[in-house]
Amino acid sequence: MTTLTLTGAQSDNSTEANRIYCPTLNGLTVAQADLAFVMPRLDHNRAVRETPRQGDWAALLASDPFGSEVAMFSQLYALGYRGITNWPSSILLDGALRQSMSTIPASPEFEYAFLARAQQAGFRTLAFFISLAQGRGALKAGLKHLVLHPGLLEVETRESSALVLGSLQRIIDTIRTEAPDATIYAYTSDWHERSVPLSTLEVDGLVRCEATA
Repeated sequence: MTTLTLTGAQSDNSTEANRIYCPTLNGLTVAQADLAFVMPRLDHNRAVRETPRQGDWAALLASDPFGSEVAMFSQLYALGYRGITNWPSSILLDGALRQSMSTIPASPEFEYAFLARAQQAGFRTLAFFISLAQGRGALKAGLKHLVLHPGLLEVETRESSALVLGSLQRIIDTIRTEAPDATIYAYTSDWHERSVPLSTLEVDGLVRCEATA
């Protein structure tokens, strides 16, 4: 099983291919990481563009209104990145907040279209999603490599943990039925594993968030 590490920390070893560099996460705990989108801390994409290869993958904010997308793709390729993923992401937003943020635009649909353009530019892509509808949206955009995020968890008992895992596995199984050629990763971390062992899901790989605080 392939494991990718999502991290905001820089490494002196740029040959670690399975790293996803996400500078917004630097200094955050894993529990705080899911708030990174709604609490922007820095010019995220600029920080990525100014950092030489930190593994094969760059995590990008798709809704960043500044700069040229074509120029950014060119810069990232020159820096050594070969894959792009949508994190920080709007997939966790809901209700009125999601509706208001969509005018930026900041929505899963916008992110998946962004990743499709990155794919056309020659990058590998990973699309984060949280629901069956979002997973289908990513597939419709031509994205075959997906990362299932468990959402903002409030798990207090073994029974509720089992319910969460069962719900996530049903999403995975449905996508496999509808798109047998899709590759599905599960998002997890040491913090998540203590309450909901997401690594036990029947997936092709893991994206493990690494705390830097």
